[in-house]
Amino acid sequence: MTTALLPTSSEQRFHALDLIRGVAVLGILIMNIYGFSNIFSYYMNPYALGEPSNSDVWIWSLTHIFADQKFYTIFSMLFGAGILLMADRAREKGVSPGKYHYFRMFWLIVFGLIHGLLIWFGDVLFIYACMGLWVFLFTDTSAKTKLITGIVLIALYSLYMAMVSFNIDKIPAEDLEFIFSMFYPDQAFINEETLPYISSYASQLNHRVNFFQENVLSMGLTFGIFRIGGSMLLGMALYQYGVLTAERSRSFYIKLAVIGLLVGFSLTAWDMNQLFSNGFSFEALLFSYMTLTNIAAVFIAIGYIALFALWIKSSAATKLRESLEAVGRMAFTNYIAQSIICTTVFYSFGFGLFAELSRLQLMGIVAIVFLLQLIWSSWWLKRYHYGPLEWLWRSLTYAKIQAFRKY
Repeated sequence: MTTALLPTSSEQRFHALDLIRGVAVLGILIMNIYGFSNIFSYYMNPYALGEPSNSDVWIWSLTHIFADQKFYTIFSMLFGAGILLMADRAREKGVSPGKYHYFRMFWLIVFGLIHGLLIWFGDVLFIYACMGLWVFLFTDTSAKTKLITGIVLIALYSLYMAMVSFNIDKIPAEDLEFIFSMFYPDQAFINEETLPYISSYASQLNHRVNFFQENVLSMGLTFGIFRIGGSMLLGMALYQYGVLTAERSRSFYIKLAVIGLLVGFSLTAWDMNQLFSNGFSFEALLFSYMTLTNIAAVFIAIGYIALFALWIKSSAATKLRESLEAVGRMAFTNYIAQSIICTTVFYSFGFGLFAELSRLQLMGIVAIVFLLQLIWSSWWLKRYHYGPLEWLWRSLTYAKIQAFRKY
C-alpha cells in the first residue's frame, strides 16, 4: 500500500528552516537592488560610474562585507535541504520521490524562464531548477558523501577562478575585454546597458533575451554546477547532520559561528585591504569576486546559519522571529514580489528611477520592502495556508488543487 504524497503541513515545518529562508530571501535583496537599479558593473565596483561619494563607498563596502554572495549561498543550501526533505517524506509515505521532484523542477524551470525573460534578467530560479535535476541523484548517499562532494565542487570552482585571476595575460583578448567591461565599463557600454531600462518594455525584453542566450549556458556549466550545486550538496549534508534544523547543541552552534565568522570575515578583511590598497584595480576586483569573496561567503553563510539556530533556541525577539519565519514560508512569492516591486520602481514603465539613486537611497528602498514583506507575509499566512506562488507551484507539482484559504 502507498499513500499519496501531500505538501508539508504547517505543523510539520521546521521553524529553523523557515527562519533561515526568511532572512536569506530578504538578505538577497540587499545585493539584488544594485542589479535592479543600475547597470551590472554598479554591483561589482563602487568606481564603475566614476568617482563615488564617501557614502556610496561606505554602503558598497558594508554590503560587500556582510551580504555579497552570503545570502544566495544560504538560499542554495536551503534549496538542497528542501530537495532532501521532500525525498525523505516521500519515502516515509512509501512513494517514489523522483516523480514529484522532477515535476517540481520542471515547473520551477517554467517559473524561472517567465521571471528571467519577462521580469528581471537576474533570475536564479532557472539555474536552481537545472541544478536540482542532478543534485537529486545524491539523495540516497550519506551525509559525508554530500559534504565532501560539495566542498570539492566549491573548491574546484574557487581554484579555477583563482587561476583565471592570476593568468589574465593568457585570456583571449575578446574575453578579457568583456570581463574588463564588467568592472570598468566605458561610456558606450554604460549607455548600451542603460538605454533599454529608460526606454520601452520591448527593449528591456530584448536585453533580457540576449542576456539569457549569452550567459545562462556558461553560468550553468561553471558557476551553476560547481558553486550552486556544491552549496546545495552542503545544504543537504547540513540538513542530515541536523545543523539546519537547530537540532544540535548550543555549544556546537557557538563554536560553528565563531569558526565560520572568524575565517570568513578574516578573508573579507584581507580582501577589503587588497581592494583599497590597490585602488580597486581590475586585478584586485577580479580576484576579490572570483576567489576571495566566493570562499569567504561560504564560511560566513555557515556562521550566519549557526547564529539563526541559536536564535531559534532562545526566547529573544520571538515576534520578529515569527515574522521572518512567515517570510520564509512564502520565500518564492516574496522573491518574485521583490522583482515586481523593484522593476516598477526603477524601470521606464513604472517610476523610472533607473540609475538615479545613491546607494544610501537604495538601502532605504530595501528597508521599506523588508518592512512590507514582514507585515504582509504574517498577515497573509493567518488567512491562507500558503503564499500564492507556493500554492500554485504545489498544485502543479502534485497535479491537485491544494487547500488555500484557512477559513
